[in-house]
Amino acid sequence: MSHALDAWFDRAVLEPGDLDAGDAEVLVLGEFNHFVHEKGDFRIAMARQARRLGFGVWAEELGWSDGRRLARYFETRDEGVFDRLSLFGWRGEARDDRDDRPTGIFRASWETYPFARMRAEQARFYRTLEPGAFHGFDVAAGHDGGYADLLARLQATGAPAAWAQAIARRPGESLQEEAVRLSALLDEAPAGLDPLARADLSALIDGLIYTARVKDAATYAETSPAMAFREDAMKRRLADIRALSPGKLVLMGHALHLVRDDAALAAPGIVGPGGARTPSLGHHVGRELGLPMFIVWMIYGGGEDSQPLADLPRKADFGPDTLNARLAARFDRPVLLDARTAPETPVRIAHMYNTVIETALPGAVDALWFVTRASPLQS
Repeated sequence: MSHALDAWFDRAVLEPGDLDAGDAEVLVLGEFNHFVHEKGDFRIAMARQARRLGFGVWAEELGWSDGRRLARYFETRDEGVFDRLSLFGWRGEARDDRDDRPTGIFRASWETYPFARMRAEQARFYRTLEPGAFHGFDVAAGHDGGYADLLARLQATGAPAAWAQAIARRPGESLQEEAVRLSALLDEAPAGLDPLARADLSALIDGLIYTARVKDAATYAETSPAMAFREDAMKRRLADIRALSPGKLVLMGHALHLVRDDAALAAPGIVGPGGARTPSLGHHVGRELGLPMFIVWMIYGGGEDSQPLADLPRKADFGPDTLNARLAARFDRPVLLDARTAPETPVRIAHMYNTVIETALPGAVDALWFVTRASPLQS
């Protein structure tokens, strides 16, 4: 295997301009760590190629409401939008009669999330992006602006007043009661309801249900049902995105959400996308919908990150048997590699928290963007 990998390294390096996605309808930009500075460099470089290849609809692993607001940023370039993004720490719609903050395993991440640095890094990327349309495809909690977006859309599109008014929050509701009430209103939605308003309401309901399922989980294993619900909610958002913004689509997010075929990966011990209960979003795209995909993964050889969970490692400790270590011994600069020509023998890829997946590269991923060392997010 060592000789085969060396031979592949010799022939696999691509210039970014040589990237050819063929007949792909979906371009996947999958990073294995959200919390490294080099993610922005990867996305900026790939955005240039996406534009060259005709991909104009962009969707990112962030809340639906954040995606709606970012769409307004791309229309106006008004960076005041950044002040009202949940991803950057905005909590402007948090209820004053109920505390939806996590009490379990994710409490620490809520308290220590690197919001300021995430804003600086994401804004660096957004300033370079010129999308034809932009969306978020992840779940989000009720504090993120979903109500404001929805009610504004209903007013702008002339939805029946009595039905629209019934959506407003009711003091004293639990998360579950709120989700049930809004779900009933969605079922009773008037004929001809604006499609974007319908998507806003569906996303708001999914965010409430996910929050209810994940907030008190005391262990990572206990998050599995919530992670399964989250993955299926992402599929609903994707359906909305494709209906609202037809065209060649870029999906950005953690690589394990965006795998062409879940069966191609072994990821022991990880409570990840789908919670081991439902197929990943990428599997849904590639295998269930059958859409041609071109997948680029960003991996790195070592370094540190800014992930917020104090009980999990931030410093990379990748074994010498990993592809990461092999690439780091060979390349001292970022490189783009054609993974379609790699050996068929499975390789081990280390990533966030020093977890490891095993996969044969051909068929699983089309190209690798390799960075020798990753560094924490920068402000």
